[in-house]
Amino acid sequence: MTKSLFYRFSAIFAVGLFAAFPAYAGGGGWFIKPLGLMLGGAMLLTILLTKLKQTNILAFVIMGYIMASVAGLPETTLDELNEHYSGIRSILGGFQQIGIVLILFMAGLQFNLKDITKRLNLILVNGVGYMGLGFLLFFWAAVQFAGTDGFSESIYLALCLAVPSSILVAAALENSGAEESLQGQISTGITVLSSLAAMVLIAKLSATGIVSQYSETSDLFSSFNMHKETMVFNLWLTEELVLLVVILMILSKVVLEPVVRYLLRSSELLFVSALGYCMGIAAICGYIGISPEAGAFFAGISVGNLPYRLDIEDKVGPLKSFGGALFFLTLGVEMATIKSANFSNNLGAIIPLLLLVVFIKPVFLIITGYAVKLKGRTAFFIGTTLNQSSEISIIVALLAWKATVFNDRLFAIVIAVILLSLFFSAMGHAVQSRLYNSFKGLVAFLNRDISAAELETKQNVVLKDHVVLLGFNEVSQAIGELYEPKGERVLLIDCDPEIIDYFKARQDSNIDPVYADPTDPNVWKEYKLSAAKVIVSCTGSDVDADVELVGFIKGQAPDLPVLAVTASHEDSLKLYESGARYVIQTDHLASKTFRKVFAKEIDKPAPESFVEEGSNHWKDTRSIRDGLGEIFKLV
Repeated sequence: MTKSLFYRFSAIFAVGLFAAFPAYAGGGGWFIKPLGLMLGGAMLLTILLTKLKQTNILAFVIMGYIMASVAGLPETTLDELNEHYSGIRSILGGFQQIGIVLILFMAGLQFNLKDITKRLNLILVNGVGYMGLGFLLFFWAAVQFAGTDGFSESIYLALCLAVPSSILVAAALENSGAEESLQGQISTGITVLSSLAAMVLIAKLSATGIVSQYSETSDLFSSFNMHKETMVFNLWLTEELVLLVVILMILSKVVLEPVVRYLLRSSELLFVSALGYCMGIAAICGYIGISPEAGAFFAGISVGNLPYRLDIEDKVGPLKSFGGALFFLTLGVEMATIKSANFSNNLGAIIPLLLLVVFIKPVFLIITGYAVKLKGRTAFFIGTTLNQSSEISIIVALLAWKATVFNDRLFAIVIAVILLSLFFSAMGHAVQSRLYNSFKGLVAFLNRDISAAELETKQNVVLKDHVVLLGFNEVSQAIGELYEPKGERVLLIDCDPEIIDYFKARQDSNIDPVYADPTDPNVWKEYKLSAAKVIVSCTGSDVDADVELVGFIKGQAPDLPVLAVTASHEDSLKLYESGARYVIQTDHLASKTFRKVFAKEIDKPAPESFVEEGSNHWKDTRSIRDGLGEIFKLV
């Protein structure tokens, strides 16, 4: 199947090449032909990189670089390139700016305040710590390894390496099914905070170009004293940006909401209007002295703040792909204009910086995780999810290069580190669980668990013939409620501190919460799971841990029933084959339950059908929400 798909795309690519020649012969082909070749080649590279679990960003950058090299343009300046291909510089610049604006508009559109507020305390502590430590480390590394000269160069290089990639993080969480897990929510929240920090500095980047003229001052502290007011104004004051956000939020509520409600009737109208709004706000921001790119981002937030965000995303989603293709292709072409010596002669800077990004950034999350008492597994997974630089970092680096904050050498170093970090981080995401199993001893010190003896004596928990829930979700809640009228206690083991705190505060609950890693074999031994009455694993996304649990219990107590929750048919079969007694496959269970409801209700008169069932479901859902309060949002 894979070979067949490859041959089909190869055939399409060949036809595309053949079709490009008449356009070239007819005049103007110097533009049509390269663009067609780059898009066709990027299509093939994307297929290959997708198989390797890589982002398509690399495909577009590589194809742009290859096309420029094949055309004999490497190490040719943009001015020389423009002399050879009249107008190409303007076209590349225009494509780049359109691509950046569209990418950042869609990034703003996908911005969701719930990503921060859902786990506000944990996200703020981990996010601020992650970015703060990142800025400090990479500011030092910029001077130490890249040889930056001055505050502007160092701070922007630090920003480029500190910000994680929202694209890679989202893909990693989606592939592992961990979007709504604790580590998924914290990881997403940190990317949102990091993106906001990046946008603040992008908004002031044009002003930072003024600062760069002082960056060659030999005495940095003297430079600060000489130009303190200028630097503070250019880099840190954000009054124009705050005003822009306030205006856009008011505009969103007063004008955009009724307009978008009307435009939702037509996909074409909505697409064109969204594009016009994005470009219009970007143009206005450029006119009043704020970066157009930052304006596009906050314009996206103002639209994404509407109640129709998902509908808008669905209809204007192609903007992001189109903008990405334009930007990263032209980036590859411009990279080819830099002398290759800027890459090859600076491996002594590129390699150390890359190692710091991929291997040291996760340590920041272990440090902040220790501060907020996260378990080792959670901290490790967050750290190894965020161990890369960002697509926004590429934009920052390019804008800094255009503003002469970065010279060719620094730009080459930064871009090489960013792209390599995306590559190696994506490889790590594909084997994240195996990496944790190999290195979990390094984060074991975070697992400060209460002992079984202390649990039995101080909390009067009986660890024999007990019902054990590993992880909390609605299945756990239902099982807890089942045993509540019987007066029987249920042991809940979870590594989410907020869930544990919630049940500790509930004196009337029959659930005994234990803050520990439910996937850790040491925890299974400590809390005597082999002596339980039944074990229900509700961790969901980590099927390998459930398989290990089943094997552990089979070796200790073969007759003890182990149940597991999963959303995948493939995982269900894997669990059954490992010896699980029953697998709660959510899609299968929902379809079977609905079939009974449907058969019961469909033959009733139309005014009565599904009325009682719908009302009961509504009441049950309200009961769960009201009973669990704020914690309902976390499960």
